Amino acid sequence: MQPVMAKIKEFLKRGEFFFPIRLLMVHFKYNILLLVFWVVLFAYVLRLWGNDFGVPLLFLDPEYLGKVDFFSYLMLGASCGAFIMAFQIASYIVNSHRFPFLASVSKPFVKYTINNFIIPVSFICTFLICNFQFQDKYETTTRTDIFLNSCGFVIGAGFFFLLSLTYFFSVSKDIFHLFGIDILRKTDRKRVQKIQLKENVWQRISVSKKPASVIHVETYLTNPIRIARARETAHYNPEIINQVFRQNHLAAAIFEIAVVIVMVLLGLFRDVPFFQIPAAASIFVSFTMLLMLASAFHTWLKEWSIPIFIVLYLTINWLSGYEFFGKRNQAFGLDYSTEAAVIPDSMLFDRQRKIQITRDTRKGLESLERWKKRAWKGDNQKPTMIFLNVSGGGLKSALWTVSALQAADSASQGHLLKNTRLITGSSGGMIGAAYMRELYLRKTSGMIDNLYDSTYTERISRDLLNAVGFSLAVSDVFLRLQRVKIGKHSYTRDRGYEFEKALNTNTGFILDKSLSAYKMPEEAALTPMMIFSPTVINDGRRILISPQPISYLTSTPVKTGTILRSLPEDIEFSRFFRDQDADQLRFTSAIRMSATFPYILPSVSLPSNPIMDVMDAGFRDNYGLRTSIRYLYHFRKWIAANTDRVIFLQIRENHKAYDLKTHEKSTISELLMSPLGNVYENMFRIQDYQNDQLLMYADSWFDGKLEFVELDLNPPSHPSDEIISMNFHLTSLEKKRIRQAIKLPENKSAILALQKFLQN
Repeated sequence: MQPVMAKIKEFLKRGEFFFPIRLLMVHFKYNILLLVFWVVLFAYVLRLWGNDFGVPLLFLDPEYLGKVDFFSYLMLGASCGAFIMAFQIASYIVNSHRFPFLASVSKPFVKYTINNFIIPVSFICTFLICNFQFQDKYETTTRTDIFLNSCGFVIGAGFFFLLSLTYFFSVSKDIFHLFGIDILRKTDRKRVQKIQLKENVWQRISVSKKPASVIHVETYLTNPIRIARARETAHYNPEIINQVFRQNHLAAAIFEIAVVIVMVLLGLFRDVPFFQIPAAASIFVSFTMLLMLASAFHTWLKEWSIPIFIVLYLTINWLSGYEFFGKRNQAFGLDYSTEAAVIPDSMLFDRQRKIQITRDTRKGLESLERWKKRAWKGDNQKPTMIFLNVSGGGLKSALWTVSALQAADSASQGHLLKNTRLITGSSGGMIGAAYMRELYLRKTSGMIDNLYDSTYTERISRDLLNAVGFSLAVSDVFLRLQRVKIGKHSYTRDRGYEFEKALNTNTGFILDKSLSAYKMPEEAALTPMMIFSPTVINDGRRILISPQPISYLTSTPVKTGTILRSLPEDIEFSRFFRDQDADQLRFTSAIRMSATFPYILPSVSLPSNPIMDVMDAGFRDNYGLRTSIRYLYHFRKWIAANTDRVIFLQIRENHKAYDLKTHEKSTISELLMSPLGNVYENMFRIQDYQNDQLLMYADSWFDGKLEFVELDLNPPSHPSDEIISMNFHLTSLEKKRIRQAIKLPENKSAILALQKFLQN
């Protein structure tokens, strides 16, 4: 029994001092920052983090050139291989001095990489398992295709890995090759007492005392299947060992710089579809570049890296405030070279604005009369007016809006869009509504035959995230050097431009026009009015973007002689930026400003003094109801006298419901985060409460009939485990679920109610 126990103890002891195990322990003890990247990636792949925005699906369902196939996984695997090599390089640079025996082995970095396999291999295995489960359960992918796709991932990762190791095989040197020391390689030979090198004599160093930073290793992997004992290096002068590591660090730094240069070059050729890699690959690329820059920084500056990094960060942060260094994102079509629009100290109701409102109201009434003549009246003498309100929610809301409008308009025999007066909302919903409105305009002008063709839902559901993610990874984070000319002006090319380009490509460039292109069709009531309302970050107001003069929506009239003076909530874009070519604003830029979700898309800076930064409309009015109610209020007398009823048709992501979350036990982190987290989480629900009050008040001051119809992507009957994530990428399964949502019982009933109201 004792010999067995002795063997077990000896095995455990050897296992403890096995190089891969020691490396894993070192990572957890000294390299927490390196592990953060892996923690994030594991969380994504295991679907523990980022589900609300669909980030895990980017890894588990990668799309390349419009398809999820072997090549998309091949690209994903190659980017994963690049990240693994970046991790190996960064780890080697930081940790190699702790293992001086590496200086005596052939190809030190290669050996280090072989032994530092536990985390990368664990991630690859985890990814393959999770990918199989996801594809098998949530997609219609056959197991043969799953196997081929998995092979693509492994081949891509393996290819990049082997390519990198080939480089290090040629440049990585040990102590014997670097200094020309000629000794036998067997570890059990008598230690060399004196070594003569280039006329210098290196004295033997005592083995009894090792530096505190040195970690004892007894065995290591010479290749994936062979274990060898670690050679003792205490008899070498430390300067020799350090010189070996410096040489290998330099080789690693050169490799890092080469990879960064390649990534930048890829960014320069991003117009070529071949280089538009999957969105998840962009995440790997971002992590790769961050790791490489960090390791190169450590190589050059050593112990000074942290203080110099802090100084460098503060300097760059200060310089980024200047236009020549940190370029702001711009709205394409606007003139930023002319004198900026000055924001007055007060925008209160005055005589001049009263004249403007009177003129704009007159034009609005003229357009309403044209709408009345064109609208379908059914069996009545008066038409039904429809206000279309669409909610945000990324690409799923865009696809849902198009699918819902196709179904509802078809069920109403084409009368829905004809009777729609105003379209408002935010983010993805406005993307889909803008696309559908343009298709309707083309249908009425005879340019297309079938408004309900499935091609349009397929187009609007195409990926928008890949181009954005790749631009963020290879250019936006570092240097935005490229510029692009749009119209008469030049702009910095960043992920905002890539988003608009991808949107135009997906929709067949039918939205590639200026804002003013819709002025005449809206005035003639050939198409519904559309008002975008992005939020001003600086003060919380809204920018109302429309080709029509709509000053009546931006004023808060107060009776003469009252003490109270209310501040206008909204700014009329076209009038305020008239001198900055507001009418030449690209329509896709208006869409983008309304759909600018933080970090995914950059906030847009407008040419004003002081500068106004705008982003997603959903922060103030996710459902577009505030603008619609305000329009109804202003023209309430005409609408009540000239319409049979008013229908608020809301196409939304989720149904209205209470969701009171409570915990019997709350952790410290939950207690700390819940105050702010709950406010953000309930932001849209708070808007629902406010909107219900607005409708209640509207019913009291509007003399006509008011109806409210909802089409919900996720009604109560929708299984909770089928909630679709919010991002600019959809899986094939998500697309299928969105298209089928119109057939849910609640939505069928809503369409029937809509038909009844229209037919009366």
